[in-house]
Amino acid sequence: MCVLCSLLLAGCASTKPSEEPPSLPRGPVVALPADWKTSAPAAFEAWVLASFPEDRATPLGKDDLRELQKALDDVSTALDGERRDPLAVRAAVVLGRSRYPTSASILIRRLEKRVAGTERWTDCGDTTAAAALARFPDPRRYAQRLVPLAAGPRPHPDLEVRVECAATALFAGFTEVIPFLLQVLRVDTYAGKQDRRDFAVSPSTTWARARAAEALSLYAGVPLTYRCEGSIAHREEEAAKLEALLLPAETASSAAPVSR
Repeated sequence: MCVLCSLLLAGCASTKPSEEPPSLPRGPVVALPADWKTSAPAAFEAWVLASFPEDRATPLGKDDLRELQKALDDVSTALDGERRDPLAVRAAVVLGRSRYPTSASILIRRLEKRVAGTERWTDCGDTTAAAALARFPDPRRYAQRLVPLAAGPRPHPDLEVRVECAATALFAGFTEVIPFLLQVLRVDTYAGKQDRRDFAVSPSTTWARARAAEALSLYAGVPLTYRCEGSIAHREEEAAKLEALLLPAETASSAAPVSR
């Protein structure tokens, strides 16, 4: 995920949601500035932080929502003549910072299109959209629609987006995504060869494995100790540790001797 969206969405991954979701007061309607697509990243970030405070649910106008919805489908990166953050990332950041129900609906509908990125960077907008949904006051309200994208019979075709959908779903308490995240964690290990995966493994899985480890560790309530570039033995040990914490019954069953 790009540095910009990591800064703007950082709060969603730091703690678990409370049992009673907070009710945020409604802020004034915010209008998109004319240069929101082309401003320098620092200027865009400053505008977002000032316009969408953490203690408000801030709506956007209908025309601006339509513009942002259209931008989520745009993977262009030519801003000010240079390759920078994809336009879809900016749209997802604005909608995520808004924390208003209509903004969440747009993010979810985009993810449910199940678009596979054609290049490594073209999934940045959708990954940000999935992460943004954890920011909303009642993430369970929205994350339930992410579960089929992570662990259903027709999951999202992009592994990174699928992992982020699973991370948000688990953050909201939907534990059925845990087996999938553990499979991602076991990629490129001897133990992982026994997994029956429903996803292809590319040569570049570092981000997906790191994000899976972060999401599982957060839910388990333990420090993140998984190292993406660690030895196979280390990565297998970390995956087994998290599995034992999060799927204790299944782990005990698989470890039990078979009676003859």
